[in-house]
Amino acid sequence: MKQIFIALLSFTVFIGWIDPASDKNEEGIQLYNEKSYDEAISKFADAQLHLPKSDALEFNIGNTQFQGGKLPEAEKAYKNALRSKDGTLKAKANYNMGNTLYKQGKLNEALDFYKKAIELAENKTAKKDDEIKGIKEDAKYNYEFVQKKMEEMKQEQQERQDQEEQEKQDKEEENEQEEQKQGDQPPEEKDPEDQEQKQDQKQQQKQDEEKEDKGNQSGQQKEQPPEEEKKESPPQPHEKKEMTKEEAERILDALSQSEESAREMQEKENESAQFQTEKNW
Repeated sequence: MKQIFIALLSFTVFIGWIDPASDKNEEGIQLYNEKSYDEAISKFADAQLHLPKSDALEFNIGNTQFQGGKLPEAEKAYKNALRSKDGTLKAKANYNMGNTLYKQGKLNEALDFYKKAIELAENKTAKKDDEIKGIKEDAKYNYEFVQKKMEEMKQEQQERQDQEEQEKQDKEEENEQEEQKQGDQPPEEKDPEDQEQKQDQKQQQKQDEEKEDKGNQSGQQKEQPPEEEKKESPPQPHEKKEMTKEEAERILDALSQSEESAREMQEKENESAQFQTEKNW
């Protein structure tokens, strides 16, 4: 595909103008051709001092700003040139405005100005103006070029989105397969380092528990004193108390009665024995 026509349409020379404005305009065009764009803008601005409302000067300034890479400034100047009542100048301004917008990536807006340039050129076709015919052909070509480019960009964007979606889906499937694969592996093969770490933790935990049990047993032994053998306490001697007079008298009476009872019993025994002897005889 051919590239878009971004070459600007020719300057307006201002035939029939007053000398000061025409001279400055000619100087500006000369500097433009020498690619001294800033100096050219200065000359066109001087010309505007004599013709402040000149659409042709705005068009020339727009061309110079465009070539100098100052696209927003060029866009502003072309907008001013679009007020012209000259059909040819207006068609040229629309065409160059389309190029300026295209360079800024404003493709939809560029299409509108190319379309307007085509419409203006068709209205001038009856006059068989070769310049206006060229504007129409170039604007139509650029319109079709930009339109097709937009379709290609849209298709590329859709393809990128589809590709990203496919890559995302493939990644998800890959992750699922990896998870399933890990799930099918025996525990020791899933992650040897992790298994070894868990084993060390269990062993350490077991050692800590054994230490804790030993500490508890040692504590209990310290808290409970050894059992002593049970020994019967020997009877404690009664303390010797001093006997009172009344107690002594009671004891003496008891002894006296006991002796008397003993004598009586002895006498009865003697009598019994004597009685038996006499009877045997």
